[in-house]
Amino acid sequence: MPEISLMQQNHVADSVFPVKPPPLWYVTNGEIKVGPVLTPLLIRGVEHGRVPDYCQVSPQRGDWRALSGVREIAALYSKPGVTVAQPDWRSDWMGTPRQIRDEEQFSHTLTRLALAATDAECAMFHFRRRPTQSLVTRSVVGPISSERLGRPLPVHDLVLRAALQGRPVLGPPYGPTEDALAIRFAGSEGGVGAAAMIPFFVGEKLMAMLELSRPGHAFRRTDLQTAERLVQRALWLRSN
Repeated sequence: MPEISLMQQNHVADSVFPVKPPPLWYVTNGEIKVGPVLTPLLIRGVEHGRVPDYCQVSPQRGDWRALSGVREIAALYSKPGVTVAQPDWRSDWMGTPRQIRDEEQFSHTLTRLALAATDAECAMFHFRRRPTQSLVTRSVVGPISSERLGRPLPVHDLVLRAALQGRPVLGPPYGPTEDALAIRFAGSEGGVGAAAMIPFFVGEKLMAMLELSRPGHAFRRTDLQTAERLVQRALWLRSN
């Protein structure tokens, strides 16, 4: 019985994103084609000089592109030898009870970390305020107006309704709910080429919503999952 209790205490909610198989790549030097290979193996090949930079790659059932067309390879070229460490939620600021309970600092730190994890331009974090039991915008980060800061989300908000159903919102393509999310970031400096909302539950109660936007192409699902894990872990620590 004690072991079951411990397992329940350490449970972190499953991802709201369906599991997708890892990307597979074919590689060619113009004469020979090999593959499919996983992205980590492709990275190691580039790092050890086995895949020259003039090679091209193609995802399954996709078009051929330069090696730099793979995001992880482009990052390798731009920052040789640099390893990005994942945030540790047992670090000092998360380990201090006062800071974990400080709603403003908690929300702002999470928003900034999610921004970095997803390469977003702007982000908002809505957090459930206990006295009112409503979701209140607790953090706004990026080149955008902070007029929403401190305001509760209206009950008829389409994005909130999606969150209550445990459904993430991703665009493009855009529909009524995706449009409602994009409108929140309409005044951002770079415009809204992509928007995303991730809901977070503690038990069966919606506890928070993370909203992101950026110009350019859509968010990578793996980046959104990284941000999702960060917030989920932080919410779990805060509730224990």
